[in-house]
Amino acid sequence: MNEIAQDPNTLRLSRFGLTCFLAVVILLPISMLIFLWISLPKKSDNVLPLVIRIAEVDSEMALIVKNKSDKPLANIGITLNDAFHFYSKNELPGGEEMIIALGAFNRKNGIHFDPESHQLTEIGVYAKLEDNSRGVLERHSNQLLSELQASAEDDNQNEAPGK
Repeated sequence: MNEIAQDPNTLRLSRFGLTCFLAVVILLPISMLIFLWISLPKKSDNVLPLVIRIAEVDSEMALIVKNKSDKPLANIGITLNDAFHFYSKNELPGGEEMIIALGAFNRKNGIHFDPESHQLTEIGVYAKLEDNSRGVLERHSNQLLSELQASAEDDNQNEAPGK
C-alpha cells in the first residue's frame, strides 16, 4: 500500500488557485491602507500666531519673532532654509518678542548662517501650543530676506507717528 496516499475528501489548491489566494492575501491589506490614506481627512498642524521680521539689532542682522496670541508658546524651533537650526526651551509669553541673531542659527556640522553668503528662501517655526499640540508657521520666497526686512521697516514707520 501507498503510505503517501491522499484523502480524496480534503481540499487542495492548484498552482493557479494558490497564486490567486496569495495575491489576495497580499493585495487586500495594501489596497485597504491606500484607500484609508486617500479617503481620510488630512490632519494639519495648527498655524502659529506669530509675526516674523528681520531687522538690524546691535549692528547685527536678527530674526524677531513676536507672539500675537495671549497664550505662551513653548519649545520653539526655528529652521532657516531647512538646514540652519535654532531651538529654545524658554517659553515665549503672549505679546512678547524673541530676538535671535542670524549667526545663532547653525547647521549640524557647526557652520553658522551668514546672510551675506547664504540666500534666505525659507523659514519654518515650530512650537508647542498650550494644549500640547504642535503649531507651525512656514514662509517661502526667493526674496524672503528683503521681504522680512521691508516688513520690519513698515512696522517701525507705523510706530513712529504714535510716539
